[in-house]
Amino acid sequence: MKHETVHLWTCPKCKRQFERKGQMHSCRLYALEMHFEGKPAGKLLYEKFKRAVKKQVGAFKTESLECCIHFVSTFTFAAVKIDKDRIRVDFALDRNIKRKRVKQCVQISAQRYLLVIDIVSEDDIDNELMEWIQEAYDKKHDKHTLA
Repeated sequence: MKHETVHLWTCPKCKRQFERKGQMHSCRLYALEMHFEGKPAGKLLYEKFKRAVKKQVGAFKTESLECCIHFVSTFTFAAVKIDKDRIRVDFALDRNIKRKRVKQCVQISAQRYLLVIDIVSEDDIDNELMEWIQEAYDKKHDKHTLA
């Protein structure tokens, strides 16, 4: 799939990049390791999840903010919060998913839903979850696909 070149705006203060010039955001970056302090099980789950996402979607970068860790291509396609014995992942899709593993689903616009999933074991990082992450990643990229 070919993509148009997306010109990103770089915040002069924090150096984060965004699709829209002057995009509102927090410049308060947070040391990545701070998310893992006293949370060895959470860190292991995060590392396994990150590897699975990289295998699924390819290259992306992470941005560590005080609230969570963003997985970013030209936009944030997933966010991860580290807890002591689990990680909480959220991502947006154009549909609601009614599954037991979906802890929360919030309609954020007419056709957009924010889904929240808890990962408490390696088994939770499965093909179904990776397909949802791929869908979240692809949704924005579809807008940049060349005809």
